[in-house]
Amino acid sequence: MKYMLLARPSALIVNDMKRLVKNVGLEPQPLTSTDQFHEYDDSDVCGIVISTALSSKVNEKYWEVIKKTLAYFPGKPIFLASFSTVESTKLTAGNRLKEHNIDLELKSIEDVQQSTLAVGEIMILTKKEISDMGKLPLITKLLKSILAERKILG
Repeated sequence: MKYMLLARPSALIVNDMKRLVKNVGLEPQPLTSTDQFHEYDDSDVCGIVISTALSSKVNEKYWEVIKKTLAYFPGKPIFLASFSTVESTKLTAGNRLKEHNIDLELKSIEDVQQSTLAVGEIMILTKKEISDMGKLPLITKLLKSILAERKILG
């Protein structure tokens, strides 16, 4: 079984994210703690979704979860789930990552469509985008493409 870890799920976005992950052909795995990382074999994890929401069952801040994700699953795609706009998330989360010495570039869906999602980059998925049924096929295709490019999923 291949998984997408919902490493910091938020109750307000988790159902939309589960639908997207299932459309990609993966099993969504909401976690309650980053201590659960050790329960998953690296080869079975295709990516990690981390919510920027204020509340989550995972007590750690999103940048702390990103740091642990980078250490535990190096090279795996990271997706940042946000309730804010892409622009606001790039600014706020980008500043927070810099404050904590996390050198990653935040990309929008449009940015990734024009190039790709390289190692060292995180794609932002907003609640508005993933709950839009009209955009779901495009986002699904994009995620499949990212996983195929990284040879994570055929």
